[in-house]
Amino acid sequence: MTLRNIIILVGLSLFLLWYIGNWAYTSQYVEPRKRLGGEIAKLSDEIESRQTYYATISQFCQQNQLFYARSLPRVSNDAKQYSLWLLELLQLSGFENNNVADVAPVPIPFGYDYRFMIQCTGTLSQLSYFLFEFYYAPFLHRISTLKLVPDEKNKDKMTFTITVSTLALRPRDLNDPYPAMNQLPGGWYVPRLASNDLATYDVIAERNLLQTAKGGIDKADYTFLTGILLLDDQEEVWFSVRTDDSLIKLKLGDMIVSGSFSGKIVEILEQDIVLDRSGTRWLLTTGERLTDAFALPPESE
Repeated sequence: MTLRNIIILVGLSLFLLWYIGNWAYTSQYVEPRKRLGGEIAKLSDEIESRQTYYATISQFCQQNQLFYARSLPRVSNDAKQYSLWLLELLQLSGFENNNVADVAPVPIPFGYDYRFMIQCTGTLSQLSYFLFEFYYAPFLHRISTLKLVPDEKNKDKMTFTITVSTLALRPRDLNDPYPAMNQLPGGWYVPRLASNDLATYDVIAERNLLQTAKGGIDKADYTFLTGILLLDDQEEVWFSVRTDDSLIKLKLGDMIVSGSFSGKIVEILEQDIVLDRSGTRWLLTTGERLTDAFALPPESE
């Protein structure tokens, strides 16, 4: 082998050694460290975000004693008193075949999330009453899911499956009286309802919620207030029914009945009318459907 060949062979060997070493350094050290650095940065951002979130929750609980005092008991067995309260409320609402099952509490950063599964049979009127009393109660709870299945034998009844989520917060310190160890919170009303009058929610029971699912329509959804006219010194209210292209002409004191909606015209304004429904006044504006009407607050005496 000539000297020239030896030099070429040594050069190729050194190049190959450098190439393999560079590949190994890049793939086995540089790139893994780069990926690891990216993962560390991502985890650091998540940790910082969660710490900020938990700090915000903790600060809120400390600053809002009313919120904190609505917590369920922090002892699991004591918190189960809540299921007895749910059963009593179901019975008070008139439901049948009542069943309340509690799910194992889920730990959360600032306490526990207690969940309860409800199954019962009843009407929409009974559901309205249940929801009214449920959200009138002071507990730190909410309804997360609500499913309804119509009864094939009784068209007015349905089977309800309800998931209730409640919170039990940790005490701020050992001497904090809230949440209580062995009793449910109570003693005050927490305003969460748009109206404190149960009659306001009667409209829920009047609507046929399953009509669309069964392939039908609610005529009230297609009945529009199209005009307010003055004819022969008398105000006249015109409704257009788009399901059959009919026109309904009414005057002050007349009843409008269309689909699930019924109400008495008690006031006629320039662009609006006021309807009385079971003692509650509802406002409807020209161009709106009957189902667009909304309840007015009670008149001050």
